Amino acid sequence: MGRRRRKIVKKKIIKPPPKIFLCPICSVEAVTVLHQKGEEYAEVFCANCKTKVKIRWYPAYSEVDAYSEFYDIVTGKKKIEIAAEAPTPNQENTPSIEEESVHTPDYNNLEETEEEQFNNES
Repeated sequence: MGRRRRKIVKKKIIKPPPKIFLCPICSVEAVTVLHQKGEEYAEVFCANCKTKVKIRWYPAYSEVDAYSEFYDIVTGKKKIEIAAEAPTPNQENTPSIEEESVHTPDYNNLEETEEEQFNNES
């Protein structure tokens, strides 16, 4: 008689989740997720095409979850959730600035006016 054969136990190798992901726009592996511990939002951006999205971070999230939301938003499968802020009592009474009242300098005419001022002074 022989001895009893021992069962071979194979250990499963568990790979850790990736840190750098594939960008759906430029197809380059350059998307990273930045999240500071304790913050409510994570920033997901592509280092190649500079696409950047701010995503709400939940306690159970990992970097892969934030990337999947980024992917859905960029490909158009999910709409961006914009939280509307309720106006405070101080903001209700403040007048809004209209676009017409904001003065933007015309840099093409700036040189002419400086020359005119110089000629007028002398």
